[in-house]
Amino acid sequence: MRLTVLGTGTARPVSDTPASGILVQTATTNVLFDIGSGVASKLEGVLEATQLSGLVVGHYHADHWVDIAPLRYRFPWGEPPATPLPVYLPPARARDQVDRLALAIGEREGFFDIAFAITPYQSGVPFRIGDLTITPHPVGHYIPAWTMDIRADDGTRVVYGGDMGPSDMVVDLARGADLLILEATLESALIDDARRGHLSAEEAIDHVSRAGVPRALLVHYASERRKQIAALCAASGLPVEPAVSLLSIEVGAATGAADQETVRTG
Repeated sequence: MRLTVLGTGTARPVSDTPASGILVQTATTNVLFDIGSGVASKLEGVLEATQLSGLVVGHYHADHWVDIAPLRYRFPWGEPPATPLPVYLPPARARDQVDRLALAIGEREGFFDIAFAITPYQSGVPFRIGDLTITPHPVGHYIPAWTMDIRADDGTRVVYGGDMGPSDMVVDLARGADLLILEATLESALIDDARRGHLSAEEAIDHVSRAGVPRALLVHYASERRKQIAALCAASGLPVEPAVSLLSIEVGAATGAADQETVRTG
């Protein structure tokens, strides 16, 4: 399995990275997890959108799904394609969400249906895209949100946390995974809401420690905090680091670890 981090940013626009987007590839399957602002353009430098096998969105905040709009313009305008792109969306009023977005960008209801096969997923119910099995698990956030358990047919497994507050469930879920991807949004846990919706870097590192994974990446953080987060990761002695845009790694179940092959920034 190859995993490419397209974006590590938050909702705030920055020059060095898009918002959330993770591309997972096997020999036969290309699945994009989240498509926040700037991700559709960044994807084109790695893989043409028409080569995607599917798109999975973890929740409906703009920094995780708004670039589904420019992605739509990448597909044929008139007649529907022979095989529409499978798009799996959170179950919370998926049809209303896509139609409202279409209207917001000056298009008509049903605009996305021409190119996308939109399916709401369900909590705890696995679904298949190519040779990947994906199981959504609900996590605490300010709106309904899901962590994705991603499994390849060869046994390789990645847990992509998405936006979430502290979660013993995700720690338990990640045990035995080859790679854990967590957010590190908060400068301090003290500034979050009473109903937690994000992690600090320290909390994310603690999750990595308790999960015992062979490798972890931190995403969804302010770029100016990268050096600080890297220092916290290094001091922990754990196999965890802040990801950067276009970091690309090979994740292998055969070794039980994630081995970095290339690092590209842009």
